[in-house]
Amino acid sequence: MNTPFPVRKDGKFSVEEFFALIESRPEEERWQLIDGVAMMMPPPTLVHQRIASNLALELNAHFRAHRPTLFAYQEVGLIVPEAELFRPEADVAVLDAMADYESYAGKFYCVAEVLSESNTDKDIAVKRRRYLQHPDNMCFVLIEQKRVRAELLARATAWQPVVLEGLDAVLDIPEWGFRTPLGELYRGTPLGRSINS
Repeated sequence: MNTPFPVRKDGKFSVEEFFALIESRPEEERWQLIDGVAMMMPPPTLVHQRIASNLALELNAHFRAHRPTLFAYQEVGLIVPEAELFRPEADVAVLDAMADYESYAGKFYCVAEVLSESNTDKDIAVKRRRYLQHPDNMCFVLIEQKRVRAELLARATAWQPVVLEGLDAVLDIPEWGFRTPLGELYRGTPLGRSINS
């Protein structure tokens, strides 16, 4: 479960305090700052990692062929303008393909989160609100790991949620000409089809 670090009097960490905190912690710990609350993330399940990896692989295969200026990164820190106390680590985020030496990206075009049991409704609501306010972000995808279900919110549809259920449902991001059935995201998991199919 996301575990808040010892609470300050005002309950909020500044970005500088957050970075000082994670600098003092063991390297294997993963942390994010959600509206001033420092949250340690538990190790993700293998299913969680496989779904995120499958999505990144599908996106990057498409980008190599059709949009070489874009790349889907996994476990990347993000910055949202006007959200100073928000430094999440996204499961998958689409950024410019040319990498730099920064740990946090201030420009991104799509974010995907694979839901874990440790995610609270409040955490997801904050992330949804913050990701949608980024001026360059075109979409936000929430993917469940215990059932075949995803939710897509896109700027092109005024952020109206589209719920996708079942292995044949298609995740469609028309701005990039990207389409993939959910079955590809769940490949290699207990909910997916056989790896050989």
